[in-house]
Amino acid sequence: MRIDKALIYEAPGADPSIDRSVLDTPDGKITIVALGDPMQAPGVAHELAARGARLIELCGGISPAWRPRVAAVVGPDVKVSSVTFGIESLQPAAAYNQAFIDGKPPLAAFIILKRDAEADQERMVTVFPPLETHFIRVPDGAAAAKVAADLAQSGFGLIELYGGFSSEDAAEIIRAVDGLAPVGIGSFALDALQPAQRAATGRAA
Repeated sequence: MRIDKALIYEAPGADPSIDRSVLDTPDGKITIVALGDPMQAPGVAHELAARGARLIELCGGISPAWRPRVAAVVGPDVKVSSVTFGIESLQPAAAYNQAFIDGKPPLAAFIILKRDAEADQERMVTVFPPLETHFIRVPDGAAAAKVAADLAQSGFGLIELYGGFSSEDAAEIIRAVDGLAPVGIGSFALDALQPAQRAATGRAA
């Protein structure tokens, strides 16, 4: 079954009305949207949900504190994930964040699961100074682990996973990176598994 997905990430000076792209995959469309400010996330998510997105993923630069606000506007049929980092990634994630604050962040990579991808060929780069983000499509977890290891060894300072990687995939990728870069993984709160309760809570609010 095809499920349309969306990835929302924060980038300095981005305009979500124009800074976006769409990937068509065997599993459904993936819409990638850049925001200039997390405050734009609920409005953009509402639009994406109206266009058919059923999974919306927020990047690691957007605090999980925005996740309930986004969930409240997209409705109970849309799952909202936000990228978070495990204990092994906290120190390198803090180093990346400090480098970003200092205006000199290392390269960032978003690895996206796309079943028909050719990992060495399907790449896209966006630049919103000082941020440069590489979007790399891979067909499976094994390919993602190889790509992630190569990126970390070449100096990339941030790696995030999107598109529906399994927990086994994430574990393999973390092992492959071996602490050289933080690895961000999509996470859900308990209410994502209880859509009826979430909807009722949203109406009460």
